[in-house]
Order: sequence, then C-alpha cells, then structure tokens
Amino acid sequence: MSFYLDANGVFLKIVIAAMVTFLFSEFIAIFPIFSNYEKHKTVVLKHIVPIWEITGTMIVFFVVELELIYSGLTPIASYLFIPVIGTFVALLILRNVFIIYAEFIWKKVDSKPLMMFYSAATFIMVIGFVTAIAALMVGNSVSTAIPSLPPLLHLDLANLSKSYVDYFALLTAPVYSAVYWEFLFGTLFIAFGMSNVFYRTAKRTSYIPLLTIIFGLFLNVNAWNVVATLDGAKFMEYYMILPVIITVAIPLLYMYKPTTHFASYKPFWFLSMTIAVLSLELPVTNIAGGAFPITAFASTNSMQFANFWLSIIGGIIFLLLMIMYAYVYNSGRFSFNPEKIEKSQKTKKTEKVETAEMNTVQKN
Repeated sequence: MSFYLDANGVFLKIVIAAMVTFLFSEFIAIFPIFSNYEKHKTVVLKHIVPIWEITGTMIVFFVVELELIYSGLTPIASYLFIPVIGTFVALLILRNVFIIYAEFIWKKVDSKPLMMFYSAATFIMVIGFVTAIAALMVGNSVSTAIPSLPPLLHLDLANLSKSYVDYFALLTAPVYSAVYWEFLFGTLFIAFGMSNVFYRTAKRTSYIPLLTIIFGLFLNVNAWNVVATLDGAKFMEYYMILPVIITVAIPLLYMYKPTTHFASYKPFWFLSMTIAVLSLELPVTNIAGGAFPITAFASTNSMQFANFWLSIIGGIIFLLLMIMYAYVYNSGRFSFNPEKIEKSQKTKKTEKVETAEMNTVQKN
C-alpha cells in the first residue's frame, strides 16, 4: 500500500469525523427548539445561523473526497443506501430552504414553525445516517457467525443494481434489530446530554447531562461489543477507550465551575468530538461488515497524489474558517466566557447613561 493511499485514507476519515461532528451539533438542537423555542432560540440560533451552511459544505467535501480516493465505493454506496441517501438529500435541501426563510422573513411572521421544521428535518437526516452506520456495523459478519440469519447486505459487484440493504431485517431480525435499536437509542441519549452542555440549557450543577451521556455510551459500547464478539474480537477494542473518555469528560468539565464555559466553548467541543469520532474510524479498513477491504476500491495513484495536496490546502483553509467562526461566535473575541464580557459592557453602558442623565438633571 502506498504512502499516499495511507495519507488519503486518514484525510477522508478526518473529513467524515468533521462532517459527523457538524451534523451532530445541529442534530442536538432539536431538544432546546422543541422544548422551549422562545427561551432557547437566542443561544441556539447564535450557533446554527453561522454554521448550517458549513455542515452542507462538509457533506459535499466528503462526497468529493470519496470519489477522489475510493472511486469504486461511490456507485456501491449509491446502490446499497439509495433510500437513505435519497431521503438525506431531499431533507438537506428542504432544511436549508426553511432555515433561509426563517432568517430573512419579515418580523411580523413567526419563524418558530420554520425552525422547528428545519430541526426535525436535520433530526431525521441523522437518524438515517445512524441507520446506515448500523447496517455497516452488522453487515455480513453477523449472518456469517449466525448462519440462520439472512444476510443483511446484499452486495453483488458483478451487477450493482442487485445490491441493497434489507432494512426490514435490520429493524426486526433478532440480532440485527438488537444492535440497531441499542445503537440508535444510545445515540439519542448522548445527543440529549450533549445538547444540555453545548447549548447551555442545563444548570451547571445538574447531573442529567452526565448521566444520560453515560447511559448512552453504555448502550453504544454494548452494541459495538455484540458485533466485535461475533467477529471474534476482544471486548471493547482499545480504540473505544479514547472516545468514551472524551465524551464523558465534556459533561464533567461542564459541572466544574471554572471549566463550565470551556466545556461548551464551540471550537473546543468541535475539536474534541472530531477526535472522538476519528479514533473510531481509524481501525476501519473494510466495508460491508468486513466483507471487502477498502483498498480494493482505491483510485489511481495520480488522483491520490493530487488529493493529498488538495487535502492539505483544504485542511488549512478549514482551520482558518473555524478560527474565524470562534471569533464571530464570540462577537469579536476569543474569550471562553463571552457572556461575562457582554454583561460587564452592558453594565458600563448603563452606568454611563445614568451618569449622563444625572449630569443633565444637575445642569437643569
């Protein structure tokens, strides 16, 4: 395997990790939006408005990277996940339309229904994404270990039009459904806990974010363990340790007063979660439940060489954009606690106004 294939494989997984993190940050907005929109809309929109289009860009970036590095996987993914991909793209377009309308409609029109549709569409998109991941996790490996189960992934390389995922089996078959529903509900519990931290909707002393995240991790790790055990692997591979530590550390930092704002500081959260997702991806070298090595679908070396340098340039630009996002989000500052600065500035302005009023009264 060439150096460029190794490097490009890592680049692609970094793009996937960043895309998942951005999408997840919008996915968790459904909880504050639907629970109490009027109360939470300021803090939610402050993040979503500058970031929603970057999420779409990361999705496109992933598709381009996949085509450049593993061009043979693009048609396979299209045939296997056409229902999920079709729904995902349709909802991506609709959610973008609704959030644009919500941003630019006249003030007389209530933006709440538009934002609720945007949030619900993003929520369903991520559910579809999780469904695809669950299908790949289980794949052919479970049906091989348990011959009585029908194969979940029907992949025919000679005739891709015959390839598909048996979603009915995924949702109903004993082992398949156990892994899927456990993985899905684990993700939802983690999302709810992270939402409380990311959007600062929970009190610092609350144990709810920590407890829900721990419970969600327990479900997710157990789902991974079921698949790993059937494949003859050891319980909780070493690459699971780092994501668990990072995910638990965020609500713990939130509960500790000196680090409360640091835990929900957006650049820190994005970096932490990207590393957590990336560490899960790095050992993945096969697709279709381990049936085929990814390297079998690699593009030509010339495309890999070009993508290597394009990825470096794109990575630098992306990093600069994230720094700009941190600056814009904090209203022209890099403070971990911009609210404190804003309050002090408001207090100073109020004091100046009161002083000016007193001087005017004294002159009169």
